[in-house]
Amino acid sequence: MSKIAQGGGAPRFSEISRVRRDWSPAQVRDYIADLPIWSESTEVRQKFGGLTNRTYFAYVEGQPKYAIRVGFDQYRTRQTSVIECTLAAQRLGIGPRLIYAEPNVSVTGFVEGQGLQLEQMKDPAVMRCVIEMMKKIHAGRDAVHETISYWWPFDTVRRWMNTMEAGKAATDWQPSPWAHRVPRLRTIVDRLERAVGPFLPTFTHNDMTFVNLFMAPAGYIEIIDWDGGAFGHPLFDLGEMLMWAEADDKTCEDALNYYYGALSVDEMKTRLTEVHAFQAIAALRLVIECVYTDLDPYYHVTPEEFAEGMKEVLPGQTPSLMGLAELLMPRFEQLWRDHEHLFPARTRDAIA
Repeated sequence: MSKIAQGGGAPRFSEISRVRRDWSPAQVRDYIADLPIWSESTEVRQKFGGLTNRTYFAYVEGQPKYAIRVGFDQYRTRQTSVIECTLAAQRLGIGPRLIYAEPNVSVTGFVEGQGLQLEQMKDPAVMRCVIEMMKKIHAGRDAVHETISYWWPFDTVRRWMNTMEAGKAATDWQPSPWAHRVPRLRTIVDRLERAVGPFLPTFTHNDMTFVNLFMAPAGYIEIIDWDGGAFGHPLFDLGEMLMWAEADDKTCEDALNYYYGALSVDEMKTRLTEVHAFQAIAALRLVIECVYTDLDPYYHVTPEEFAEGMKEVLPGQTPSLMGLAELLMPRFEQLWRDHEHLFPARTRDAIA
């Protein structure tokens, strides 16, 4: 078990939260600074990043010591599930210790270690470390003590696409500029989903991106940000990691053999088709979440805050929700071109 997950007392909980969704970042920062949990002098600073929650670090003597997450129920995220998944990761020794939680605020220990960079996702040694951590999550059902969410990416993407066509009240029910793409994408989602066979749901993270992964000094991987934590399909985590790594078939086969152990030819064919389906839906999920969020861009995390985070983690890209969508859409389209033959259309399907 990691040092982060050891020591300290039980977390403190409050059933009441006064923080509000429409508060400015400065108001949230001041609220955090006034929490009745600090036993030492702290300085709270915002850490930019993320689509749906604000993150702050509390510094002690100039060094970050605590991470504070502020979020609200939206999209696929339910705050009670986020807290329980964070606790489960702590119990498994792969995430930071929870110190304090209230309905929309959580405080954990700061994760010591080096955050992974995008290019490191392509490193076979790093990939194996991530898979080892992933296997601990997927085998960690008993670490989940309370109710958490269920995650089926195909259904979530469909719901978001429905809203892209209908619009949202915040932007006067104007359809998304991408609404014309929805019929084709809906058909592709259906074809991808049909490739997934029966499975036993496991504890899953469902946001296996480099910004959530940290290499601890001892050489193992720790993970943060349990907004998407849920029971779900383990190959979504693997597929999302391989999507970010821009993995070819050989890399995918190596990852599957490392995850499952040596697979037969038939087993590999089945699992490879499934993991390609999850690579594609992982890329499309991120694209559609950005486009969906753009329909209500000031719900909680403002476009300005998102832009600051994007400048840090993806320098050189257009720092906006639609900029991230445009960055990831070619990745999805390439995956679809490469693997479309694995996902046959039915006669009632629209032409994709």
